[in-house]
Amino acid sequence: MRIRQYTKDDYPAVRDLWERTGLLLSLSDEREELHRMLDYHPELFLVGELPNQIIGSVIGSFDGRRAYVHHLAVDPDYQGRGYGTRLMEHLEEKLEVMNVVKYHLLIEQCNADVAGFYRKLGWYERDDLVMMSKNLRTDDRSSC
Repeated sequence: MRIRQYTKDDYPAVRDLWERTGLLLSLSDEREELHRMLDYHPELFLVGELPNQIIGSVIGSFDGRRAYVHHLAVDPDYQGRGYGTRLMEHLEEKLEVMNVVKYHLLIEQCNADVAGFYRKLGWYERDDLVMMSKNLRTDDRSSC
């Protein structure tokens, strides 16, 4: 798998990948919203590809204090082969160059089975936080 930076032309293939992996998508995953983040750290939005096919993606973000991981996805036909690990390692290398101290990710309850994958990569669960959100715009999509 070759890992490279996402381009705007990748959107249809990445969106299809996310849908095939069952990621819950929202307004922030629409083309225009997603491409706004390319103004900040485009080098943190990565895709993994085999010849003529995107099989994985991960989005990193950094607000100057903490970094975050969003939408790690590997095509179901290619899961279990180390591609997700490679995408995460590549993202982590980029974050280290940026001198990031700590980074976070969120797992939706309906996808909690992936926690074991992240534990193998050295992640740990926190029970000292309460996650809260507030929507400034909504759509009719439901969460898990």
